[in-house]
Amino acid sequence: MRFNVEIILEKENIPKDKNRMILSYLKHVFQSYDDNFYKSLYEKEINKLKGFTFSLYMPNCKFTREEIIIPEKKIILNFSSSDMQEGIMFYNAILSNIGKGYPFKENNMIAKNINMVREKNIVDQSVIFKSMSPIVIREHNGDNKKTWYYSFDEKKGCEIFLNNLKYQLINEFGDERILDINELRFEVLRNKVTKVKNYSIVIPTNISVIKIYAKTYILDYIYKSGVGSKRNSGFGMVDIY
Repeated sequence: MRFNVEIILEKENIPKDKNRMILSYLKHVFQSYDDNFYKSLYEKEINKLKGFTFSLYMPNCKFTREEIIIPEKKIILNFSSSDMQEGIMFYNAILSNIGKGYPFKENNMIAKNINMVREKNIVDQSVIFKSMSPIVIREHNGDNKKTWYYSFDEKKGCEIFLNNLKYQLINEFGDERILDINELRFEVLRNKVTKVKNYSIVIPTNISVIKIYAKTYILDYIYKSGVGSKRNSGFGMVDIY
């Protein structure tokens, strides 16, 4: 399920860590609408993999050293989820908060309207995707808590991206689909590395066009849930090119 939400800002300047601001807003609307659903997403299971991702469109924005200036004081939040319950809850949560302000630091966000976006049908076993939000390729070692970030321009980055994507798919479809998952392959058609501020650190990310070869149901899931790490924090949302 895909939606876009028009969010009006009280002031034209927002933090460069924009995804953190939106994630805070999402948590607020989920909790205000259904506290049990909010807890199932964020409290009952640590680091739960969720089926949604999001991206932002900020018309005519300008980046400064510490802030993003949006003269029109408007953000379009694009939201996508492979999980129908998450999609329905998102729609209802936003709808119940239309016109209500949410303060974040020195600004205030108000959802003006929400629209459902018609999803595209996937019928082939290969799709060219373009990133709507930067794709994060992360290698995380839980034992020593060291984290490395890579780009598609690096061979190891491509290997880690593929391994992480297969892990995401196994988590969603289970080991019984392992043969289909192992057949997946991809190629990078275009890539630009850009640095993004995320929770006080600057990380390398990828603005990309990639072609993925896989079974149709896998491609449909990728289209709806996004790819790469930190998808639930506003990275890795894709559209069909």
